[in-house]
Amino acid sequence: MKNKIIFNGYYGFQNSGDDAFVEISAWGNKHYWNNQNPAYFIGNELPQTNFPIKRVYPDKNKNRILQKLSVFSQALDTNYFINAGGSVFSKITPFSDIVFAEKAGIFNKKMKHGNIGVSIGPFQSIKDEKRIIEYLKKSSFLALRDAESYAYAKSIDLDYEPVKAFDLAALLPECFAEMTNDKIEDNNKETKVIGVSLCNYERYVAGDLKREEKRNKFVEEVLKLIAQHNNIQFKFFIFNGNKSIGDEELTNEMIAKLSNENIEVIPYLNSVKSVWDEVKSCDFMFSIRLHASVFACYANVPFMLVEYHRKCSDFLEDVGYSEDLRVFDAEISVEKAANNILSILEGNYKPPHNIKNTIERARLNFTEIKL
Repeated sequence: MKNKIIFNGYYGFQNSGDDAFVEISAWGNKHYWNNQNPAYFIGNELPQTNFPIKRVYPDKNKNRILQKLSVFSQALDTNYFINAGGSVFSKITPFSDIVFAEKAGIFNKKMKHGNIGVSIGPFQSIKDEKRIIEYLKKSSFLALRDAESYAYAKSIDLDYEPVKAFDLAALLPECFAEMTNDKIEDNNKETKVIGVSLCNYERYVAGDLKREEKRNKFVEEVLKLIAQHNNIQFKFFIFNGNKSIGDEELTNEMIAKLSNENIEVIPYLNSVKSVWDEVKSCDFMFSIRLHASVFACYANVPFMLVEYHRKCSDFLEDVGYSEDLRVFDAEISVEKAANNILSILEGNYKPPHNIKNTIERARLNFTEIKL
């Protein structure tokens, strides 16, 4: 098969979670759809990938008008325009890449629109909801990553059957030709490495900043308790390296509050495989950022996720994470969270019981979509 496919999402913003969607989509395009043509991606600073990809935006040119014209031009001869991965359906602005692809569709009647590994909502207004429903109805396929989005899709009377799939990142072990149980535990290792991934949220959505402050203080206090124990190394990950909404400032503030000298910082890496390997080297992952825990889960690294958003809670429930280990949105005591982590480092951990099922659901993003 030789199709020209353009993938769209929140790509090129130096976010390792979204970078994973690029990696998986490029791999799935070849591995599952047997497409001989490299996939095209929309974004400024795309990550390095194991499979060749092509850019839609012109190289090193960040003029927004030229970028949108490039989307229009490339879509004039494309077979599929596919939104892949993430929360892309809360609003479609008049200047979005989706709109320019739609305009190209006036001239390119063969182009089909589709969506894989996405969630729907929350909508910013009733007008936005109606616009998104309009787009989904003109799409040819829709694979959802969470149960709530799937239920919503079933309620809006689409002409096709939506697919109850899962987050594309669950396919990272297969993408990198690894098994989820390939990590050999060494509970007698002298130094235990705890990965940490932080993020703010409320400040970017005009939310309640007190929740954000409480959450960050909770993580700080847990880390301080753990740091009192010998032979603990912290490995802080900058999963989002964006200068305006990224994790670096918060991470540096947190490190400054810790007296532990055994601290390593993994900056944003423009390679999903490099981030994956760094996560795999940890004995535990303690994160606020969702995809740090997603990476850990499928790399068979024990993890604990602070549930700052509904999508975090949905993920834990989907993978079958132990209720006894959940911290919710920093709603258990600092002491209990720290003791649970230390117990896990001693080997007392039962992996989520639904991992294989979620991987099978993630495959449906590709196997249930017939191009």
